[in-house]
Amino acid sequence: MPEDNFQIIGDTTDIDLGHSVSVHLNGVDILICHTEDGFFAVEDLCTHSMVPLCGGLIEGNYITCPLHGAVFDLTDGSVQSPPAFEDLRAFELKIEGTLISVKNLK
Repeated sequence: MPEDNFQIIGDTTDIDLGHSVSVHLNGVDILICHTEDGFFAVEDLCTHSMVPLCGGLIEGNYITCPLHGAVFDLTDGSVQSPPAFEDLRAFELKIEGTLISVKNLK
């Protein structure tokens, strides 16, 4: 098992600023987003419509669901705008060089 219970899931050079990449880890789709404040990871599933958030508009540290426009804060997964009312699951990331690791899921 990797040190500190983190697992490598991507590379910073593969995710352009303002974009996201979805990765599948232990049965969960995790959305890694690149914002001006760094990289953040949330579950890639809108809590309102149960569709992937990948491809949603990223502005600042917020992502908008491409289906109905719910807005979530990427820093902690909190809902910012309806129609969603449940927060996203957020994941702890670690960046070493260009490698992105996520804390292992429980």
